[in-house]
Amino acid sequence: MVIKKLFFATAAVLMMLGSGTADAQDQRGYIGIGIGQSNAPKAETCHDPKLFSTVGGCNDKNTSTGAKVFGGYRFNQYGGAEVSYVNLGKFTISANGNISGTPTSASGSSKPRGFSVDAVGTWPITPEFGVVGRIGVFRWTLDTSSSLSVGNNPPTDTRYKASGNSLDFGLGVKYDINKNVGVRAELQRFQGIGDGTTGKADVDSISASLVYRFR
Repeated sequence: MVIKKLFFATAAVLMMLGSGTADAQDQRGYIGIGIGQSNAPKAETCHDPKLFSTVGGCNDKNTSTGAKVFGGYRFNQYGGAEVSYVNLGKFTISANGNISGTPTSASGSSKPRGFSVDAVGTWPITPEFGVVGRIGVFRWTLDTSSSLSVGNNPPTDTRYKASGNSLDFGLGVKYDINKNVGVRAELQRFQGIGDGTTGKADVDSISASLVYRFR
């Protein structure tokens, strides 16, 4: 509830900024696509006091390639709203060793993704270049899987899906190549993805995006 109130309050401020000084050229919709790197240092870790640290020979991969597609509407040169579908990639962990002399291997993965609704503010420095900030709500889904193999027994596989809402926010820069085409570079954080079963982790994303604005 606090997250939703914060988002709508921010969106209301941006709309008020746009209501009195809007230029027809600045009021336009846009779409875009972005790609980059996601980092979740606490998503899958060998340092947890769980099976992975017990087995030994542990390997964790907490960086992944992420991507997003988005569309939005700019009220004026200072503020707008944006909806995105974000895939934050896949984080994995694996371990091979033995427990009490029995060969044991284990692996796990988590794949966060979802939709964000953000209020987006722009601070123009030149007509083409500016600083971009955002805050919003991320409706996430987290798919997790794990596999455990002990001795000659068949592996035991487990799958679990969690979903929820959390806060997302970010900061970046934008450059307009011409009236229709622009580029962005952004650092964005998606907070508290996960539940009591999976554990919660923040995911940071650094991305480069291509933006097309409609006339």
